[in-house]
Amino acid sequence: MSFSLRHQVYLYLASGLMVLHLIVAALAKPSFGLTMFGDALPCALLLVAFLTTRENFRRSPGILPVFWKLFAAGLFCMMVSEGYWFYYDALKRSAHPSPVPGDALFLLANVIILSAIALRPQSATVGRDFRFRGLDFALLTLWWFTLYGYYGLPWQLVLHEFAHYNPAYYVLAFIQHLVIVTALIFLWRRNREAWRSFYALLLLAFVLIAGGTLLLGISIDRGWYYSGSFYDTPFLLSVYLFSFAAALGPFLGTHEELAPNRELVQSVWTARFAMMGILSLPIIALFGFYEKDIPSPVATFRLRLVFGAMTLLGALVYWKLILLARELGRLVRLTKASIKSLKEVQLQVAHAEKLVALGRLAAGATHEISNPLTAILGYSELLTDIPSLSPDDRQDAHVIRQQVHRAQAAVNSLRDTLRSGQPSPSLAIDKKPVS
Repeated sequence: MSFSLRHQVYLYLASGLMVLHLIVAALAKPSFGLTMFGDALPCALLLVAFLTTRENFRRSPGILPVFWKLFAAGLFCMMVSEGYWFYYDALKRSAHPSPVPGDALFLLANVIILSAIALRPQSATVGRDFRFRGLDFALLTLWWFTLYGYYGLPWQLVLHEFAHYNPAYYVLAFIQHLVIVTALIFLWRRNREAWRSFYALLLLAFVLIAGGTLLLGISIDRGWYYSGSFYDTPFLLSVYLFSFAAALGPFLGTHEELAPNRELVQSVWTARFAMMGILSLPIIALFGFYEKDIPSPVATFRLRLVFGAMTLLGALVYWKLILLARELGRLVRLTKASIKSLKEVQLQVAHAEKLVALGRLAAGATHEISNPLTAILGYSELLTDIPSLSPDDRQDAHVIRQQVHRAQAAVNSLRDTLRSGQPSPSLAIDKKPVS
């Protein structure tokens, strides 16, 4: 397997950045300069991964260009999130910035990548109606951000207690990564060859992100973490693997699904997950209502958030039902037209079968008529050879022989017509009265 020239350049660049990180993490001591370097390095690696992915936009068949664009959008969102942390650490020297924008963008990046994976880009029969895909993405995004807003945001926006906000965010991010890892394990087991390698790289990358996120949460709570250290290595290594996964783009193609009605099964499960997401929110709110030691402003914020999210989720589900009803109406009309066409074809087949039966009958009739005509012709020729036959009788025998020839010509013409399927002009028999 040989990568393209541009992919090789990007992979060498990513490898150089990883080596630079390991050298700096091993030699440098905690400082503001190391913090800035540690915040800038993920941005650089994510930019390389984004550019590596961008090379696959045009050279891929089927649904793959859409998949690569979504995947690149997830990497770009993650890069903007890491860029915000660069700004956040720079601003901490003079102010108290909020971590919410960076965390929200990171969660959104994971949602976008999960949506890209859900497209099943390896399938050649995947549906292309992105109205439903867009609604599914909106439902998935809104549900994840509702969880983030429920467990993390009130501690930061209402009470400004980073000690409560940080563990909630990292636990939610870890759960999100576990969902992605589960989906990638399923895809890795179901695919072969290049796709299997691609999903294996993504699986390893998100395992590193999940483990690194959990490690970051623990190290920050205990005061061990500083940017640019080896605590950043799992995340940086995962981004490095993103570049390798994107470099496999030219080797990835589409194939037919072995399981029948795969698209229908996925749409059914998507609807179920959407309904489970809506039903989970009041259950979460109910448990939160009875949770102890929750400040009143936090409880009020959570209830308002849940009611607002349920309204938006319900509106999205309602809109999806409208689209599905329209699609069902279109399929019903298409089915009626197909049934009408099928009936017309059946009538044509029945008519053709009748013509075939009539042809067989006519073929048998021509055979049966030819035998007596041959006998009549033979006897008429014998009559003309009798010396004692009167002139009138000889003339009658001649007329008989002439009419037998005409009848044989008509039978032969009918036989030729049955063989060729085209009418023969010789079937037009002279109807002049015989004198």
